[in-house]
This record gives sequence, structure tokens and C-alpha cells, in this order.
Amino acid sequence: MTNRTDYNGWTNRETWLINLHFEPSTQGDLDFIKETLEQEVEAIQESIAYGNFFSDFIDLGKINWYELQNHVEENYEEE
Repeated sequence: MTNRTDYNGWTNRETWLINLHFEPSTQGDLDFIKETLEQEVEAIQESIAYGNFFSDFIDLGKINWYELQNHVEENYEEE
């Protein structure tokens, strides 16, 4: 048995979720999404009560930003 990590045609679930929820169509969209998520996760991690709990569920390092960038380049025209 192999451990597959792909998800709905994407590298993994995390990458698929970024495309599903944010629908990026430009490199600027991707930059904004990445920066916003990093800020939000940092704010959660700084929370005294729930920071460690929620940070166990969030791993931005799993998001394949290169795959998302290729998807944007292949499917949308840069404005």
C-alpha cells in the first residue's frame, strides 16, 4: 500500500483548499493570500489561550505555492 498525498488533482489538500477558497487568478492574488495567511497564523500562534492548539491544525509549509503559480500562469492571463 502506498501513502498518496495528492488531493483532487493537487499536490495535497492544503494546496487544493487555497485554490478552492481563494480562486487566485494572478500572481498578485497569490502574494496577497500568502501574506494574509502568514499574518493570520502568526496572530493565532500569539494567542495565549488557543495558539498552540490551532497551530497544530495549520501548516502553511504544506501549501505548494509553485503549483498554484503554475495553475495561475496556465489558466489565467496576467492583467
